[in-house]
Amino acid sequence: MLPEKGSIRGVARATGHSKDTICRWLEIAGTHAEEVTTYFLKNLNLTGVEVDEIWSYIKKSKKM
Repeated sequence: MLPEKGSIRGVARATGHSKDTICRWLEIAGTHAEEVTTYFLKNLNLTGVEVDEIWSYIKKSKKM
């Protein structure tokens, strides 16, 4: 919802959760995305462009 609502407060109002809860989940999601990207780059030896393509595919798949 953050990309749609554009702010932490907007998401908090829309979901009925506190701003602190939204920030905590945002931090968890960001940390997870960073770990996945690091895994792709180091363990699978993918290039930055390949990792970007994977994230683009994931983003498009979520819209379906």
